[in-house]
Parts: sequence; C-alpha cells; structure tokens
Amino acid sequence: MSEELSRLLDYEAIRNVKARYCRLLDTKDWDGFITLFTPDAVMDVEEDTGNPPINGHAAILDQVRFAVIDAQSAHQIHSSEIDLRGDEADVITAMQDRVVWAPGKCPIPGGQSITGFGHYTERYVRRDGQWKIAALKLTRLYVEVHPEPAL
Repeated sequence: MSEELSRLLDYEAIRNVKARYCRLLDTKDWDGFITLFTPDAVMDVEEDTGNPPINGHAAILDQVRFAVIDAQSAHQIHSSEIDLRGDEADVITAMQDRVVWAPGKCPIPGGQSITGFGHYTERYVRRDGQWKIAALKLTRLYVEVHPEPAL
C-alpha cells in the first residue's frame, strides 16, 4: 500500500472514531462510548464544568453521564484538521451541540437547553491497530442558553 493511501485511510479512521463518539454519546451507549478512549485518556471539559481535567475510563464515564443523563443531545462535528505523525495524531474538529435537559435538570440557572459552538482539540494514538482518543479538550466559542418555557 502506498504511503499516501495509508495516510488517507488513517485520516478516515480517525474521523470515524469522532463520528462514533458523537453517536454513542447522543444515544447513551456507554459501553461503546468508552471503547473509543485509551484506558489512561485525559478529558478536559473545565470550561463547561469548572472542574480540572480528569483521566481514566471511570472518571470520563462519570463526567459524561452526569452531564447528559437527564438530557437529549445532538452533537455534530465538521472540518477535522488532522496532523498525523505515525501512530499519533493531533486533531482539531469544529463542533456544534444541542443539549435539552428535562425540566429542572439544566445545570444553568433558569435554562433548559443550550446550543454550543466550538472545537474539540484531541490527541489520538493507534493501539493494537485501532485509533483511540488519548486526550480531549472541549473549547466553546459561543453558547446560546435557552430558558425553560413559562408555564
């Protein structure tokens, strides 16, 4: 296989990991979701939570479940920039998400839902032939907060 073809296949494999991330998160398939990460992965969602970065499968699952367990969500990703270096890659992907919490469950006072825009900045590694997320940071550029409907 040519080096160019191999590189393109790696790009597509990394993009597919991120696509599965969105689908498995939105469908709350936690068993599938966590397989996308290395066991020692680091997740930084401090901008959303105020909490420092966390690492490891258990902490990542706890954080993500806490954020969306009482919500319906739809995550969309666009335009991945991939810097591939052998079995590692740095990736920046534009994102938009819509999260609608059950009444009274939104972590933002007076809110019920958000529409967010930003980027995932990630490091991927190839382990046993599979690309995995080793580090993830979510940066938001803009968040629209939608209030609970008045009764």
